[in-house]
Amino acid sequence: RRDEERRRRAEEERRRRDEEERRRRREQEEEQRRREAEAKRRREEEEQRKREDRAALSVRKVIQRVRIATPESYDGLRAELEEALKNGLEEMGSQAHKVSEEAETTLKQAQRRIDEINQKRAEDERRREEEEKRRKEQSEKVEKLMQAAGEKVKEAEAKVTEAEESATGLGELKDATPEAIIEAAEAAQKVAGASRTLLDQTLKWLGENHKELTDNRASRGNVMEWNSFSDKLEQGRRALDKLDEKASGAREKASRKKAALCIEQERKAAFEKHDVDKDGKLSKDEVLAFAKAVHSFELPAEVLAKVMASLEPVTLEGFHTLHRKVGIAKWEAQERVKRAERAARQKKLEEQRKALQKFIDEASELTASAEEHLGKAETEAKPLAWEVYLPADEMKRVARTAQSLVDQAREELKSASEKVKTAEDDSNADEAVKGYGRRDIRGLHSRHERAEGRAERISGTVKKGLDSATKKEFSENDEKLTESVAAIQKHMIAEGKTGEQLFADAANGGETLPRERFAEFAKGIPGLTFADGQAERLFDHIAVDGEDLSKARFLEAIRFFYKCVKGTVASKELTIKSKTVRRLEVGEIVEAVSAPDKEDAAGVRRVKCRALRDSATGWVTIEGNQGTPFLTQYGNFLLIEKEHAEKPDAKPEAMEEEPAAEKAGEAEEGGAPEAP
Repeated sequence: RRDEERRRRAEEERRRRDEEERRRRREQEEEQRRREAEAKRRREEEEQRKREDRAALSVRKVIQRVRIATPESYDGLRAELEEALKNGLEEMGSQAHKVSEEAETTLKQAQRRIDEINQKRAEDERRREEEEKRRKEQSEKVEKLMQAAGEKVKEAEAKVTEAEESATGLGELKDATPEAIIEAAEAAQKVAGASRTLLDQTLKWLGENHKELTDNRASRGNVMEWNSFSDKLEQGRRALDKLDEKASGAREKASRKKAALCIEQERKAAFEKHDVDKDGKLSKDEVLAFAKAVHSFELPAEVLAKVMASLEPVTLEGFHTLHRKVGIAKWEAQERVKRAERAARQKKLEEQRKALQKFIDEASELTASAEEHLGKAETEAKPLAWEVYLPADEMKRVARTAQSLVDQAREELKSASEKVKTAEDDSNADEAVKGYGRRDIRGLHSRHERAEGRAERISGTVKKGLDSATKKEFSENDEKLTESVAAIQKHMIAEGKTGEQLFADAANGGETLPRERFAEFAKGIPGLTFADGQAERLFDHIAVDGEDLSKARFLEAIRFFYKCVKGTVASKELTIKSKTVRRLEVGEIVEAVSAPDKEDAAGVRRVKCRALRDSATGWVTIEGNQGTPFLTQYGNFLLIEKEHAEKPDAKPEAMEEEPAAEKAGEAEEGGAPEAP
């Protein structure tokens, strides 16, 4: 049965595979037939599309020619397009509608373009006719202008010819009198002037109308002829210039001749006037009289002797030379006086300049000295400017030294400024030395300004340093006071003395403690050392307005304060197990009201304190039996006063002694490995 079952299953599997194979073959055959049908459909569609494209292309070619049609070809192309559309409408198939729209749009556009072309042609024709008319009018204007210009140029040339003819006679008047020559020259210049006026008017007219000539589009020949008119007129002007130069030369020469004749006549009349004895020559007395009358000059004897030696006898021919020699002698005498005056002025000027230069040199020396002192002050103040660490005393010393140098420099600058001011005032008061030393004075002003700026900067540094020194001194004194309070408290414990007893010893039984006694007392405290003057500064730090210390102030100064650095409790008794007053918070300040004492049971030191916050008093452990601190020394009474001023009185916070808290404190102190 199993074999039959296997055979049956094998047969069923074979039949299933055969059936599956037949089904796959049928699907493949169907797919093949579908593909062949699809390919045939696409070929038919492609053939149809090509036919439509050919028909559409044929019509579009005609459309393209219509687009570029001219008014002459438009009607024929329009008819051709309509025929092409009619014949190819069916063949275009789906493209028929689109091509028809293109044809219609193209016809409309072409019609508009043809209309525009026709309109433009009409406009061009109208403009051409107007241009032709304008050119004719311009030609007529140019012709009139050329005719008027020719007439004006001829008139001007005729005037120039007239002037030339009027000047031809000047060369024939060489032997005439100067008056006749001057008259002829003036007449020729008058005619030349009138001709020049006409020439200028004509040239101006040509220049003014040249633009009208070019605006009317004159021909090149007309323009060249117009320019030749100007050239002719310029030649005429040059001819008139030569004529005028000739006439001016003749007139000037005649004028000089006339003047020479007049001078000769005047010289002869003057000679005859001074020739008193009418012997035709001048004697010494007559020469002296001439010099005094004509030159207002007393001729010295030695000069008279030289003149007479060179000219004697002094006749009319030597009279002009005499005139010149006396004038030269007078000028030399005046020059000697002027030289002496100039020498005196120059000497005075040199003295004034030396005086001014002395002020400038002194001001320069003072300024240089001030700059040197400022340099030293800058060097001295460098530690303050660079904030180098220095003790307060050293900072004050450096600041005072630097400020002293600055003050000295300022005094020198003030003196230098006064001298510069004096030099400026003296220079401006006298025109002869005005502006002398201006460059040096400007330089001194610049140096003065720079030096003043340096002085201001150094003073600022010094002021800042003094402020820092004051703060630092206060801080150092404050630290020393805190250190001193600790040492005094230790000394009091060691000696078993109270504050009042310690004051009595320090004041030697007096009511107050003077500065010297305080310094001696402080230096005698074991373990307390002071630098020079530090004990005295500590006294000044504590004292009120420099007065001696009263007992109250002394006791105030040696008050000892603690700061709670770890939370603990204050107890009523020395023993840790005693009743708790209240708990101390970290940062709370308390004042010691007794010397520290040892609590034997826990082996720790405790001190009786009073809380500044609420005046609660109790015993507090200073440090645990393992060395953990609960209280540390804190500042001094001045610091406490300052903090109290910055933070006004706070309300005391009443602490209720709750049994549970008390119990917790006792558990902490009894069970902890380190007793608080």
